[in-house]
Amino acid sequence: MRSSPARGTSTAGVDRRYAVMLRLVGAGVMLTVMADTTATTLAVGVLRYTPAGTGMPLGDLVWLTSAAFIPIAALLATAGRWADLFGRRRVLAVGLVVFVLGGIATVTVESWSYVLAARAVQGAGAAAMIPASLGLLLGELPESQRRGAIALWSSASGLGCLLMQAGGGWLAATVGWRALFVPDVVIGVALLIACVGLPPGKRAGARGLPDVLGAWLLAAGIAVVVLAISKAMAWGMDVVWLALAALLLIGGALAQARHHRLPAIDLALWRRPKFVWGWLATWGFGALSYGLLTVQPLYLLHLGYPMLEVAMWLTPTSVAVVVTSFLAGRIVKRIGAYGLIYAGSLLCGGACVLVLMQAGPTVWGLVASVVVGIGVGALAPGTSVATMARMVGGAVGVAVVSVVMDHPFMTGPFAGLAGAIAICVAISVLIGALALTKITRLRPDPGDVMIKVPRRMLLELRMTLATVAAEADALLPVETRTPPMDPVPRQRTADTGPLAGTRGPTH
Repeated sequence: MRSSPARGTSTAGVDRRYAVMLRLVGAGVMLTVMADTTATTLAVGVLRYTPAGTGMPLGDLVWLTSAAFIPIAALLATAGRWADLFGRRRVLAVGLVVFVLGGIATVTVESWSYVLAARAVQGAGAAAMIPASLGLLLGELPESQRRGAIALWSSASGLGCLLMQAGGGWLAATVGWRALFVPDVVIGVALLIACVGLPPGKRAGARGLPDVLGAWLLAAGIAVVVLAISKAMAWGMDVVWLALAALLLIGGALAQARHHRLPAIDLALWRRPKFVWGWLATWGFGALSYGLLTVQPLYLLHLGYPMLEVAMWLTPTSVAVVVTSFLAGRIVKRIGAYGLIYAGSLLCGGACVLVLMQAGPTVWGLVASVVVGIGVGALAPGTSVATMARMVGGAVGVAVVSVVMDHPFMTGPFAGLAGAIAICVAISVLIGALALTKITRLRPDPGDVMIKVPRRMLLELRMTLATVAAEADALLPVETRTPPMDPVPRQRTADTGPLAGTRGPTH
């Protein structure tokens, strides 16, 4: 009599432990990926203004970020299909192993080219971690718990940025720029151990192998595009050949997508206007957010602030991002995704203009940094259509910012930094215009609303007119009756209408 309740209680306890572990691992994955991204932006600033950078141009230094973004963007779809095919826990574990090994190599290798290769390895690992962790949450948790789990999963990225900016300054100042990547390795090992306690994850069944060739063609095409942007000023017209190579590579990926059962690029999605609009907005968000994430530490380090104080200036921005993204996720259903995008772009652009008006870090500059965080936090929930778009936008945005900073088009002591912030203003305007265009297309013109009548009222009016017409027709002599302009349904004819038999001809 007592054994059954005991077993039921034990099973429920195991289920609860699974649910808690799934949430923690999923949030840990996003926290680690975003902390790694933030670490690269801090490392670029340290290398730029210390002898460790050996005088490398900024366009070469920012490849520390782009080298990881490109494989994430190109391999996400393929990695997600591998997870469906072979099990999500298994793919998550493999991704964590690859990510940790890439992090160890980033910390230990000496050659800069090897460092970039290690960063690309980390990006490939992250590309497997992100869809596998999301798939576990969607596939293993009951439907009633998924919304909260996904909210935690997505908001953990802001927490990762906050923790790295708060503690990264101390690591970079006391140990060096390579120490910024040590926390990612430690957390990655902890997540790998935690994978043992996760359910294996459901498999979608054997449907063929994903399009690996298309994924690598796409990765190579994106890499060549970013290289062409970063070397546009240094190589001159030679970048035209890079542009042609990028077109060929991306065209090859698209050709693969047309004939492969599990393509790296889902062409069916691109036939949906809603997806295209969302992809463009997400792309702009990636370019803006990662561009600002790169410019902020460079701006403060350029003024001579030590790394510890730089971290203190950056922390309020991250706090604003975390708080606002949480609140925006709750109000997105009230004002719509594009309403949030418009508000976020307006805040980011206005804050950047406020920064351009300051001669250095002031109280208004601090206010502007908080407003930037609020704007980015508002943009995040509305631009969650495709992580690929965000990463591609981030790689392009960082490349553009680096070119403008190394080859300024403005004048003055902060010409390069001011130009980069002006580019961020331009991206904000473009995102806002995109959102406003979509809002005006979704909402009808007020003048049209005044002349439109709900369908139900039209139907009721039609039936009333049909009844009147039938009654009038019955009152007229037979030789003078004319067929109605609008055919009347059979149930509303003079013989069967609601007034049939109640009134007849008076002659």
